[in-house]
Amino acid sequence: MAKLSITILLLISSLFIALLLPVAYAGRSKNKVIKFRFFLQDKYRDPNRTVYSVARADVTSSSPTSFGEVCVVNDPLTVGPNHTSKLIGYAQGVIASADFNVPAIHATITFVFTAGKYKGSSFNMVGRNNLFEKFRKIPIVGGTGAFEMARGIITTSNYSSDPATYRATFMYDIIAVAQKL
Repeated sequence: MAKLSITILLLISSLFIALLLPVAYAGRSKNKVIKFRFFLQDKYRDPNRTVYSVARADVTSSSPTSFGEVCVVNDPLTVGPNHTSKLIGYAQGVIASADFNVPAIHATITFVFTAGKYKGSSFNMVGRNNLFEKFRKIPIVGGTGAFEMARGIITTSNYSSDPATYRATFMYDIIAVAQKL
């Protein structure tokens, strides 16, 4: 019986500590809202491509949406829409065509900033990107540096494309809440 009482007491104590821990840290955290815009420069053919296909499903060739194609990306991020605008970082990650009916991708991308206000910081985007929608919203799920413990939303849209040079530019508007502990 004494053993059961000690076990129950330890369980209640652990639960009490677990419930109070977030409250203790909440007083020490500093939330900040971050809003800014940048442009992603996509180059999907040589020379100097930034998107590479690394895997294809057995249905990819016959699918109107390229279902099952998996690509890795290392797209430059710029302050303006022109691909010669100031470089501030890279979008690095994996995208996969994930819908049989519409051109939509699942994206897992880390935005790494190498210059500017957020140099040395990064944040992560994970979610569905339906390329036929004018504006797409994709969640921000964590980050480092200025984006530590970030959560928020990216609104992206197609800005321009040039089939002759195999370039596409996408506009990204970021709204995130970052938290320093």
